[in-house]
Amino acid sequence: MVSLTGLPSVALAGNWQKPWSAEKESAAERCEKSFAAFQLQAICMDGERDGYGKMQGNFGMPADIAQKVKTRCAKNFDAFQLQAVCMENEKEGYAKIKGY
Repeated sequence: MVSLTGLPSVALAGNWQKPWSAEKESAAERCEKSFAAFQLQAICMDGERDGYGKMQGNFGMPADIAQKVKTRCAKNFDAFQLQAVCMENEKEGYAKIKGY
């Protein structure tokens, strides 16, 4: 997996609730703003598409909790890939909290 930490913030966060066909262009714009090289833009788009797909699930959490966490992650991160990483981290935290 390619880590995209430290990317500059861009205008709008991706919306996992819209179809990929509606979000693809915005994802491409985010990648183009972050990377000049086409190869890196392509890697970025792979990450965006993968992150978007992951955001369609609940990450092992109850649906209502997952929706709240998705909203929080989307406020903190523009890119789908980073939103999905945020969700994976939150999933781990949720599991730990449930274990106490």
